[in-house]
Amino acid sequence: MGSLTYFIVLLVVNVVFGREQGREVDLRSAFDQDLYENVLDSEKCIRQLTILANNSLANQFLDASGRIPSGLLTGNWNDLGDYHQCLSIHQFVNNTEFQGKYCTIRIPINQTYIDIPEGFPRPEDWPDLIPDEWPEIVFPPGLFPQADRKTLREMEDYRGLQNYVMGITGMGETPETRFFPLLIAASQRAMLSVCIPEACSPTEAVDFFQSRIPFLNFTFEEYYCRLPNDKPFVAADYVAISILSFIGLLVLLSTGYDVYQNKIARRAPSRINGLFVSFSVYTNTRRFLNFKSAPGALECVDGIRAFSMMWVIVGHTYSMTLLGFVHNVGDIMNWLTSFGGIWINSAPITVDTFFMLSGILAVYTCIGKITRTRFIKTIHLFYLNRLLRMFPLLATMVLLQASLFNHVSDGPYWINQAHAAENCRQYWWAALLHIQNYVNPLEICLAQTWYLSVDMQLYLICPIILVFLFGRERIAWCALTAIVLLSLVSSSLYSFLNNYSAALANPRRLAQFQEYVQYYYFNTLTRAPPFFVGMIYGYLLYLCKDKKIRISKFNVAILWMLSFAMMAFCIFTIYPVMQPDHTAQVFDNFLNAYMRAIWAIGLGWLIFACVHGYGGPINWFLSLQVWKLPARLSYAMYLIHLPIIYTSTGTWMKTYYFSEGNNLYRFMGDISISFIFAFILCVCIDAPCSTLQKMLLGGGKRPQKPAVVESPEIVSAVNDRIIKTSL
Repeated sequence: MGSLTYFIVLLVVNVVFGREQGREVDLRSAFDQDLYENVLDSEKCIRQLTILANNSLANQFLDASGRIPSGLLTGNWNDLGDYHQCLSIHQFVNNTEFQGKYCTIRIPINQTYIDIPEGFPRPEDWPDLIPDEWPEIVFPPGLFPQADRKTLREMEDYRGLQNYVMGITGMGETPETRFFPLLIAASQRAMLSVCIPEACSPTEAVDFFQSRIPFLNFTFEEYYCRLPNDKPFVAADYVAISILSFIGLLVLLSTGYDVYQNKIARRAPSRINGLFVSFSVYTNTRRFLNFKSAPGALECVDGIRAFSMMWVIVGHTYSMTLLGFVHNVGDIMNWLTSFGGIWINSAPITVDTFFMLSGILAVYTCIGKITRTRFIKTIHLFYLNRLLRMFPLLATMVLLQASLFNHVSDGPYWINQAHAAENCRQYWWAALLHIQNYVNPLEICLAQTWYLSVDMQLYLICPIILVFLFGRERIAWCALTAIVLLSLVSSSLYSFLNNYSAALANPRRLAQFQEYVQYYYFNTLTRAPPFFVGMIYGYLLYLCKDKKIRISKFNVAILWMLSFAMMAFCIFTIYPVMQPDHTAQVFDNFLNAYMRAIWAIGLGWLIFACVHGYGGPINWFLSLQVWKLPARLSYAMYLIHLPIIYTSTGTWMKTYYFSEGNNLYRFMGDISISFIFAFILCVCIDAPCSTLQKMLLGGGKRPQKPAVVESPEIVSAVNDRIIKTSL
């Protein structure tokens, strides 16, 4: 009876003092739904619960269940119990097999007040379960009279903030169409984990114990349950294992052949078959670590690309924290509106850096290399090579996300990784066709690849402008000016007609965030200005190539100040927008319409100045060789870092304490692991496919040296020339 009483106490306490963050999760085939159904047996459940009510084994189930969480006043209304302890329960009692099942239930706060009868232990008799100064705790409205409105407002803001994270990960739809499938969003409900026998449903288990206490009758909802080995292998898993095993075999054979020819037979490179060494780790690593620059290379771009990728990853490290339960919700809301949160709130601008670089290199590496006629005749190669260069790493990551990433670890937060796997199982084709931003913008396979879709669509458009750049300069400038103005008009129309917030994580405007993501943030027309501004700078760099540009020191100083002012404007104007009392909608519309173009203009001058000798220490720093390898790996890092973050957060066993130190520590781990795996992907998959592509499109000629291609760049062969355009 003691175990039964303890279990009831836990339930009562969590009903009265808990609060939940949750919505429906559509797990589909990521977890074995048949397994969950097959283990349910009402008669067996009642027998097992009756045994547990009078057996010490119940202590293991109770110990793995949730309790009163600490940090109630800071917004932590959840306790996840002990996931692994619960699933590890497997014993026989009275010839009955007991297997633990980890479940969560959601308990609405607006319950009928529980009147505990005389004789039953009252709260003051539960010293081990409640704080000494219990009267000072602030409770939600409807339960106790002293409701802390600020805490409730922060919790509601936090719910919207988590919906925002779901939007940028492409894993949800608007509330009108269905429940959010991924996030455990804050609401006026309590989240309680319960460890129960596998034969029982959460409703059966809780109702069984409620029936033993006459005055106890509260409502709740089942959320999800987990069992050991409930992640079945599907077709995608077998395909991934087969393909990766085949690639691994090729890597072993190719590396063995290469080492034998170079180290044992000591043959000259010209006598070694280029096809046979295309998958060689030895050759590909050696070529990949060769940092000799080609004439006319934009050296400073390597540093810009490396820093931009780090900014992307740290931004996702912070934002993906909200995929799980956070201990100190109030601190997050305060941090978001603080001056110290600017560098994360403004991180989305770094995506426009890549759009701008893509526009620059689309022009700079094409114009002057071939004639207009030849370019038009080989336009199919221009597109084909772009697609082929993006395909190997993208397809690999789509396959891994749909399969093996779902099996690498586990935890109560693993539903995030499971839903990511399901997105790729359903929408892999949209990812490979680069149409996700329109076909399934809120359920994107590999959430970050919305950028690739937009970038590819802009790349499809840019030859319309490129054909004008082969002729007269006046016509070229007219074409470039027209396309920039057209893109700004489209961005302005979307901004001023829809009145969106200029800050993605604005706590007061998160209700419209998913609409903003779908119709503005992922929209090719609204994201085009930085790309076309980049084309202007690319054409300017082409015109000034191999020329000595003379600019007075005064004008250089003015241009540098303007450049810094424009980039600082784009970063620091997020601060007033994030404030609770911000109401200047016209200012938000202006930022949405022109901020990204302003950023591209300021950054474009930085590149131009560095290329033509006006960069000083900035050019020296950005051109250091230390940035070359991260720059080459940036495309692979961009693809792999988010699945790594999902894996990391999915293994959390408890609520997460949000702090700058914890997040920066996680960022160092995320970027280091991303760097290592990106290098492996580039050496074993990207570099070999690049070599094979060059052999295929080079007319079947056998290269004496495998091609080494910087992963963040897409290589196009036009008239046997290599044309690079940035991602």
